[in-house]
Amino acid sequence: MRVLPRDAFNDANLLKCIGALWIALEGKPGVEWEYEGEAFDIQQDESDGSTFVANVTLYIYDEPVNLTRPLNSRDPYPLYAIGHDEELRVFTDTGQLTEGFKKWL
Repeated sequence: MRVLPRDAFNDANLLKCIGALWIALEGKPGVEWEYEGEAFDIQQDESDGSTFVANVTLYIYDEPVNLTRPLNSRDPYPLYAIGHDEELRVFTDTGQLTEGFKKWL
């Protein structure tokens, strides 16, 4: 069950992170996005409550990377990447790519 205003803020934060990542990765070799331009399909994982955009997929060297935001995180950029048999935080609190995520690139 989605609840206002909490989930509106959580979804806005998720979209902010996706947009910041798109800009940060623009022009990087081996990086591709799959997105058809339709409305963002934000969904919630039933097991842990994290949210993700179901119709936006990031590929790093042809491997899909799942991008998730933990439920009710208070961090300014709480985006995590799951792929390559790892889960990594994408951004620092100041919005810079983490060293671990940069290694994937």
